[in-house]
This record gives sequence, structure tokens and C-alpha cells, in this order.
Amino acid sequence: MTNPPPAGTMKDARLVETEILLPKPKRFVREALVMPDGYECDWYYVDTPPSVMVVPLTADGQLVLVRQYRHNLKSYQLEFPAGTMNESEAPETAAHRELEEETGFTLSADARMHPLGSFYSLPSETNKYTHVFLASPVIAAGPARGDTEIEKYLDMSVVLMPAEQALSGIGTTITSMETVGALMAARSELQ
Repeated sequence: MTNPPPAGTMKDARLVETEILLPKPKRFVREALVMPDGYECDWYYVDTPPSVMVVPLTADGQLVLVRQYRHNLKSYQLEFPAGTMNESEAPETAAHRELEEETGFTLSADARMHPLGSFYSLPSETNKYTHVFLASPVIAAGPARGDTEIEKYLDMSVVLMPAEQALSGIGTTITSMETVGALMAARSELQ
């Protein structure tokens, strides 16, 4: 059993002003807050639409990952296909779209998306909420085409990796916490 927070926490802060520092491609927000004791602070975060991440698994136990260059890290990362949902788009519909856009894979005729849960990504920095799905089995349907906005610049390629190798690569070859979290959510289905 947890105790309620003491009076005077950030939950009780008064919002004085909201400023959109950058409207897109990701919305950066500054909120001026006054705490109950009078202390004033600025709170910054990235405001994003809900997103999806897909853990694609082939019939022979290969995970389908995307290798892409992340400019802010100045390095390539191995990640599962993911992206933001369009307005009024259902999570499962977005998951199908992102899977095909980023990998060229699709669900086989007898397969379906299996929801693994929904999670906040880095809640101290963003309100990003990600719906995670297991797609199994997936099959190659054509080349990855990416979206028409930014993905053409990300130097993306598809990597097939045995599930055991991906799990043992956490912290070395797989260092994106969203992908690590999705792997952990899917772990029982991968073994």
C-alpha cells in the first residue's frame, strides 16, 4: 500500500503558461509552473501522438529488426519497426502499416497481431505512449519503402536475427530501451 503524496507536490502545481517551442516534426513544449509553496519552474517535454512498435517474428524464429542511423546518437541502432499513429488510426492498423513500411514484411495469411501491452517511453522527457504488438509469423512481401517524410534520410535497412541472439544482445548490439522493453514483453513468446 502506498501513501498519498504530500501536499505541495508537482501534481498540485499551477500552470501559468504553455509555450510551443517547436511545433513539428516533434512538438517541444515549455510549461511555466508555480508550485504550492511559490517556487516557479519551467518544465520541458516532447509532446507526441501515440505510437506503435512491432516485434515481427518469422516462422523459423527470426526477428525482423530495422538498422537505422540516429542522428542525435551519431550511431546506428537496431530497433523494431515503429512509428506514430495517424489521427483516428487504430493501434493495430498503425502496427500493420509500420511493419510493412519499414521492413517490407507482412503477416502471413493465418497470423494476427498480438497485443503485448502499452507503455510510456522515457516519461521524464516525453508523454510518448507506445502500443507494442507481436506479429507472428511474418513473411517478406516486398522491399521496405519507408514513409514519405523523414525515413528516407535515416539510412534504414532490414536485419534478420535469431530471437536468442537478440535477447543475448541486450545491452551490446541492442541498446534502444523501447526495443529492449518490447523484447522483454515478447520474451515468453520467443522461447
